[in-house]
Amino acid sequence: MTDDKKASVLISKSLRYKLSGDEKSEVEENLENSPEARKFAKLSRLIQDSVRIATQSAVEDDAAIAPGLSNAAKDRLRSSVHKALSESAVSAVATTGKASDETQVERTLIASTEPGFDDSENHRIVKSRFNIVRKLGEGGLGTVWLARDNRLKRNVAIKEMKLSALESPAAWNRFRREAEITGHLEHPAIVPLYLFGINEVTQQPFYAMRFVGKRMLSDAIVELHERAENCKVRNHLRLHRLLGNFLRVCEAIAFAHSRGVIHRDLKPENIAIDNFGQVIVLDWGLAKVLDTAELGTQMLLEDRGFDDSALSQTMAGEVVGTPLYMSPEQAAGDLDSIDERTDIYGLGAILFSILSGHAPHEKTAETTDSDARVAAVLQAIAEGNTPSPSEYSSCVPRTLERICMRAMASKRFMRFESTMELADAVEAWMAGQTNRAAEYENLRMEGRELKNDFQACVDDLESNVRFASLLPPIQELMNPKHGEDEATWRERLATIFTGLLRAKPTFSRIVFNKVEGDQFTELVRTERHSRDRTTIRKVPRSRLRTGKVNAFIERTLEQQPEEVYSSLVCNPMCENTPGSDDTHLVVGLPIYDEQTEDLFGVIMIDCDLESIFERQLRRRSIATEMIVACDTFHTLTHAVDGSFVQESTAKPVSEVQPEFMPAIDELQSAAEYLDETDQTVYGARLWLQERRHGVMYLLRLAEQ
Repeated sequence: MTDDKKASVLISKSLRYKLSGDEKSEVEENLENSPEARKFAKLSRLIQDSVRIATQSAVEDDAAIAPGLSNAAKDRLRSSVHKALSESAVSAVATTGKASDETQVERTLIASTEPGFDDSENHRIVKSRFNIVRKLGEGGLGTVWLARDNRLKRNVAIKEMKLSALESPAAWNRFRREAEITGHLEHPAIVPLYLFGINEVTQQPFYAMRFVGKRMLSDAIVELHERAENCKVRNHLRLHRLLGNFLRVCEAIAFAHSRGVIHRDLKPENIAIDNFGQVIVLDWGLAKVLDTAELGTQMLLEDRGFDDSALSQTMAGEVVGTPLYMSPEQAAGDLDSIDERTDIYGLGAILFSILSGHAPHEKTAETTDSDARVAAVLQAIAEGNTPSPSEYSSCVPRTLERICMRAMASKRFMRFESTMELADAVEAWMAGQTNRAAEYENLRMEGRELKNDFQACVDDLESNVRFASLLPPIQELMNPKHGEDEATWRERLATIFTGLLRAKPTFSRIVFNKVEGDQFTELVRTERHSRDRTTIRKVPRSRLRTGKVNAFIERTLEQQPEEVYSSLVCNPMCENTPGSDDTHLVVGLPIYDEQTEDLFGVIMIDCDLESIFERQLRRRSIATEMIVACDTFHTLTHAVDGSFVQESTAKPVSEVQPEFMPAIDELQSAAEYLDETDQTVYGARLWLQERRHGVMYLLRLAEQ
């Protein structure tokens, strides 16, 4: 067993991580078997920690933590610590040739003393009050670490300049300039800077800032569009939240512009966002300070020997890494044209990504040959070849798309004048959506009422054709009794038909046909006058029609007894081709001889669609445009602001109003079309019997 003196020496040596393998085993055995050794080890650890804390506090001139030291003692302690660090660094470089190996000296002085601390490439110890936890990310110039602030007991992010960049004065200037600009822009949506310093061992500059987490706006955008794709519907609440975050970004950039600072690298990956809506704009390394900036901002450039064109050249690797959001003037290298409107383009590019789920120039990059991709992409951007969000997604709100495209106009003078003007346009759209939702709900209720009203007209026709089929003159005309005149029964039936037409203003014609083989003969027909609908006439026998059975009569004869066939026909007496300027709604019922039970003929009632639509249009409507179309996609009626557009009748809907075509396509398999994107168009479909023909109501609200 190790004696007490040797044990104390080994324990003290272990606190400096200087034990060999055999010595470590000896200490572990002694600590396991000797309570006195364990007490001594604990006391030694406490003493070392107190010395370490006092040393660090003295170096940082923190009198509150080390009140017992005089100023002279602090100076002596500070000098001895710096001297020890320098000597250790020189010794390590001479031994290994690597300045980064001084981590052992730093660990002894200020780092965590817990055994097993990983000293791999993913960890770093900075000579400050911070302990490094893990690496968060890495760029061309620096590495970002998650660290623990021992003094305030909070997590922070530390950005440290890479060792490989230390020999470049331009890199030094850029790193310092980035820290100074970030610290100068004190705004709730701009990452706050806590400390700027230099690691005295490795001479690597670093700065500590707020730790904002690893969730970026780009992550939220991906989640939004993945949910929309999986659910087949856009989540409006999440979209509005992202647009709210976008407004906070606009406010932060507007504040920077008020200080004469242009970000120049706006993209979703440079915007942190947490689950509670807090937005932080990051990475001001490519920022440009305008000549017109305020005095306090201009002082950032003094004594730095800084050249903006040199920055663009030396940072070319990073710039071409983000051309997908770059403005035309940046892509063209026109540094003199870079101003606030360059950031407005970048904000428009972020809005583009929110709306479409893609970067604006993503397609350009994908279709360009990899060997010359950077140059080709930059050239395409410089030429103003900017797509629209709707090229990626068909459910992009049109108003927002117009806002986005204005912000991303290739010509700078066509963009918004200021960041807040862009924000106001987006906010106005968001505010209007609340009222818009109520208006669209009213439009949907109106469309359903119109559809139900048309269905009521169909039901009324079917009820009346059944009533007409039960009239006594019908059977008397099929089997006239001996001594009774057929003309008398025809007159009686025509009188009843006339009364029915007077009672039903929308009914145009009632006909009783006898069918023999493929020929029909009209026995009775009453109809309205073609120019005066108040005049009803009984057609004389000499003017009654005969001819070949048409498609409507043929399908009516195929029905079972008491089953009504309803359809849209161009001419009830001829062809069954809806879509002309004389389309009718017609119902028919097969008539059987009560004595022989043989099929005798059909009774038909046709309704004037124009009168139905006129009556419906007289109702108060919030729709600014209405089209009623048939299943051949031809317009039955078209009204704009309450007035009929006669020249649109019988024309394809695609020619009259192309905006209705997505609704028509949807209504082929659904009874209702809802405009989830713009809340502008509503569609409702009513199928007639056997889904052979149908009517579609298409309504539109005025755009916001």
